[in-house]
This record gives sequence, structure tokens and C-alpha cells, in this order.
Amino acid sequence: MKRITLIAAALIAGITATKAQSTANASQTVTLNLSNSIDIAFTAATGTSFTFANTTDYQNGLSNVNASTLQVKSNRPWAVTVGSASANFSGPASPSPAMPASVLGVRLNGGSSYGALSTTAQSLTSGSRGTSSFSVDYNANPGFSYDAGTYTLSVVYTATQQ
Repeated sequence: MKRITLIAAALIAGITATKAQSTANASQTVTLNLSNSIDIAFTAATGTSFTFANTTDYQNGLSNVNASTLQVKSNRPWAVTVGSASANFSGPASPSPAMPASVLGVRLNGGSSYGALSTTAQSLTSGSRGTSSFSVDYNANPGFSYDAGTYTLSVVYTATQQ
């Protein structure tokens, strides 16, 4: 009986030893080199045109709520500023005076007041890393000082990592 037990134990030890020898491991290190990355883009821009049709529009100005939606993607916290590319709108030539960028105001959607645009960037909003979207409202109030015609201004949004 001892002999059968001894043979059985030897067989089990041999099977276990065979299994232990059939496994192997290898490992390696994977390196990720991450750079700072930020992007800003318009996802919607439906309120960038104003039509002044009567004297009430000229006197009170017009607002476009949710005029544009922007999306920021960043791997660090970020801040967005807004300003105009030029000091004045482009538009009809003389005798009309130059229309200053300050005729157009911008605010974060739902904000309490509009900031008049100029070539000096003003703070608009900020956020944390990841993907974030926000909308802006525009208010245009040229008054009665300018000739009829089409006036355009480039509005520049700049996203900067903090």
C-alpha cells in the first residue's frame, strides 16, 4: 500500500512539476510622451448677423442670444479671452465715419452685462481639463451715426492653458 501511495505521489509531483514548467512571463515598459494640447472651435454659429430694420433697432440696439457655441478641448485648465481683430468694422467708404469695434458687445450666455469689444482681449470664461462647451450672446448698438450698408468685424476667441 505504501508502494501505491508513493507511486501516486510521484505521479502527482511530476504532473505539477510539468505544469509549472509550461508557464513563462515577459514584461516591457511602455512610455507615453504627452505634450500640452488645447483646441477651440465653433460648434454652432447661428446668431452672427444683425438686421437693423427700423429706428427702434437703431436706438435700442439688437441682441442675439446663444449667437455662437464654442468648444474647448484641453489637457490642462484653460481660460478664454475675446477681442476684435481690428479697431473698426469694415464697411461702406466715406462719408460714413469708421464704426468702432465697441459697437458690438459680447458676454457669456446668460451673463449680466456685455463687454464692448476692442483689440484688447477681455476675459470671457475658464474651465478645467477635458472637453467643455459654452455659448456667447452678442449685442450690437450702432446708434444713428453710420450710413446704411454691410459692416463686418472679425471677433477673435483665444483659448490659453493655465
